[in-house]
Amino acid sequence: MESPVDGERSKRAAGAEPARGRATAPLYQVITQRLIDEIRSGVLPVGGLLPPEVELCKRFDASRYTVREALRTITERGLLVRRPGAGSVVVASETPTAFTQSVKNVEELMNYPADTFRENVSSRLVVADKALAQLLACEVGTRWFRISAIRRTNSAPEPLGWTDIYLLPRYSKVVDAVDHAQTHVYQQVERMFGEPTVRARFEIFASRIPSRLARPLKVASGSPALTFVRRYFGASGENFENSVTVHPEHRFTYTMDVQREPRKPRRG
Repeated sequence: MESPVDGERSKRAAGAEPARGRATAPLYQVITQRLIDEIRSGVLPVGGLLPPEVELCKRFDASRYTVREALRTITERGLLVRRPGAGSVVVASETPTAFTQSVKNVEELMNYPADTFRENVSSRLVVADKALAQLLACEVGTRWFRISAIRRTNSAPEPLGWTDIYLLPRYSKVVDAVDHAQTHVYQQVERMFGEPTVRARFEIFASRIPSRLARPLKVASGSPALTFVRRYFGASGENFENSVTVHPEHRFTYTMDVQREPRKPRRG
């Protein structure tokens, strides 16, 4: 909290006495606004460093705590980056526009059309080698039950992609479910074994079609692709399923909606 002394100092830092009966702004807000004004005007240019904290303390006749609170506020607005040992760097003159993606459930994260389904090709136990362990973020030697499948849609003759689902071996019986091809595996795990998905992580990266998938996907080996990795975590935090899907270019588009956040009102 701002001390009475700092509250009184804010009058001097602002450069004018407040009007009678009007509340005085906390000193950290006065410092915040003064520095933001200097950043916007170019007095403190983008790419430059702010004066050291000790100099700001002397300039505004403020405690180090108060100065740090002001710098924290400016940093949260996206104008500064504070680097230990290097100081505060000005990175923008205006608050960046923020966009957020809202995902209400795991089904939205999947984002596959309703008429798609998996066509299982094989299923067997595998042991993670170095490359697979790196992809799945697991230990080398971890045992997985792998379900390999082609994802198809009734509306197009070409496959959408190839999916390898890596499941903890104790859940391998999901392949026997009658609706296995149309139901997400994490949903089958919850229904059959009572393991709920409490967290999911989604990764996307550009890749190329490996030679082993060129024929089933009906594309040339090495052609551009998009790889999706989805990780599912249970109530205990255990990663019980990973799916790795490779989509040839132009076969699948991932769409997300983002909403612009309203800017916070300026203080000071």
